[in-house]
Amino acid sequence: MAFIVELTSESQFKTEILDTPGTLQVIEVYQSWCGPCKAVQSTFKRLYFDLNDRPLKFYAVAAERLPMLKDYVGKCIPVFLFFKDGKQLERVVGVQAPALNRLVMEHSAVKAAAGA
Repeated sequence: MAFIVELTSESQFKTEILDTPGTLQVIEVYQSWCGPCKAVQSTFKRLYFDLNDRPLKFYAVAAERLPMLKDYVGKCIPVFLFFKDGKQLERVVGVQAPALNRLVMEHSAVKAAAGA
C-alpha cells in the first residue's frame, strides 16, 4: 500500500482534500522537474505507520498541475500544506522534519468527546 497518494487533478483534490472531514491531510507541493523530496519520505513513512490509528493521509502534487498552486510554480524548495475539514491549517516551506513531526502530531490528535 502506498502511503503517499499523488494528486493529479482539481477534481481529485476536491474529493480527497476538501470533501474529507476529520482527516489531517499533509500535501507536499513539488516541481515536476525535480519530483517529490526524497529526504522527507522516510519521515512521512514513519509517521504514517506509527500513527496508523489516527485519521491521517499524505499526498504529493506537482505545483503546475493545479491552478490553485500557481504561487508555488518555479520554486525549488518543497512546500508542505496541512489541511483538515477542507481548510488549510499550516504551511511549512522547506524540509523541516522537526516542524513537520510536531504539526502532524498536533493536528492529527483525536479530540476527546465533550463530557467523556
